[in-house]
Amino acid sequence: MLQTAQAAGKQWIVYEGKEGPGKGKHIVFISGDEEYRSEEGLPQMAKILSQRHGFKCTVLFPIDPASGEINPNFTKNIPGTDALNSADLMVILTRFRNLPDEQMKPIDDFLKAGKPVIGLRTSTHAFNGLKGTYDRYNNGYRGPAKEWADGFGRLVLGEMWISHHGGHKTEATRGVFPA
Repeated sequence: MLQTAQAAGKQWIVYEGKEGPGKGKHIVFISGDEEYRSEEGLPQMAKILSQRHGFKCTVLFPIDPASGEINPNFTKNIPGTDALNSADLMVILTRFRNLPDEQMKPIDDFLKAGKPVIGLRTSTHAFNGLKGTYDRYNNGYRGPAKEWADGFGRLVLGEMWISHHGGHKTEATRGVFPA
């Protein structure tokens, strides 16, 4: 598990933008998957975009409230989603998150404002298990909000999660590079 910035009282990272074409623009990265290490890859991408291209970048993490540590397996907490209130772009790489309403509201508000989203890898099934106000975000949603059929993935990113190809976690491809 990675330690969070608890000493500073925050559970996310902010990289202030330097000079570049992104100066004055804010990107919020939302990590939260237990397969593809978004809690490691998204901070790397955010740092590059801030240092080399000038974007202010905020990276959010799944935090286990019991330990205060980043825990990709803890699906019910990603603090700091209110950073989306000042964001120009959301980059999301989550898988089957079940966030509380107060963390979903800024995501919902961001989308209702028509702002851009980049969904990486498992974000077609970013949410699952949500009840009530934000249940329409669930992968495979079948409720009364017909425009949300199949959930966030289908409506926002163009497709929901359907299945893994082949034997998930049992099959792989071996790459051999010639000397």
